[in-house]
Amino acid sequence: MSELFVPATGVRPLPALRRHIVIADGMLLLHGEGLLHPRLPVEGGSVTASHYLGDLGGDPCGVHFLSRQLDVPGCGWHGLRGLLGQVSELEFSLAGRAVQVINWDLDHRYCGRCGGPTEFYGRERARCCSRCQFVVYPRISPCVIMLVTRGEECLLARHTRHRHGLFTALAGFIEAGESAEEALAREVHEEVGVRVGAAHYVGSQPWPFPGQLMLGYLADWAAGEVSPEEEEISEAAWFRYDRLPEIPPPQTLSGQLIRTFAAQCASRQT
Repeated sequence: MSELFVPATGVRPLPALRRHIVIADGMLLLHGEGLLHPRLPVEGGSVTASHYLGDLGGDPCGVHFLSRQLDVPGCGWHGLRGLLGQVSELEFSLAGRAVQVINWDLDHRYCGRCGGPTEFYGRERARCCSRCQFVVYPRISPCVIMLVTRGEECLLARHTRHRHGLFTALAGFIEAGESAEEALAREVHEEVGVRVGAAHYVGSQPWPFPGQLMLGYLADWAAGEVSPEEEEISEAAWFRYDRLPEIPPPQTLSGQLIRTFAAQCASRQT
């Protein structure tokens, strides 16, 4: 899919949609051609909420929430994580955007400050409390993901909570009052016990599990021996750039960081 997606800058009123994403119980409805339906594949009465996401190739694209999964001929329900690497990067990005918008809408029907009901706030993507006027926008949690490097080696770890058990880069949330670089140094020391020096920003990636923005770095090892924190890290070790274990796919920022480092080392060799 090579079409250009232009995110929505305003969300009300809902335009006449030409591309449709359908979600129920945290699952997405896919058909033989992929995620986007050229017409709404269910009856309009089964939709409890709809949101405009933006224009894809000039066509207004939106997401619809169903209160339950329905049997739709030629379609099946799939989890968001299972789409990673199975659909195009654009479709995965749209799926992540759709899931986050629906989750925000469902999670903020009532005010977290006074408990009053909320309603859509003007033409912005926001919900406003009818009692205290507290406004809630979709929340994004900033995270750092960092590949610690030492010469021709990089530090990879298996996380205890990841079912697939791949070796990957370290990562963690940025705490209140921290810079990204401060969070990077703290997380590395907490998770594997080493100290880092200079950090080099590589890029970012939205990560909709459930709503993070990942900031990716290559960080120079400075001191210390690897000592994994047992609750978070099941295994951590140094790997040469040309002797890497199974790593995350290139669609992930972790996979991109590792491949960037390996390419840099290989180019120095030639």
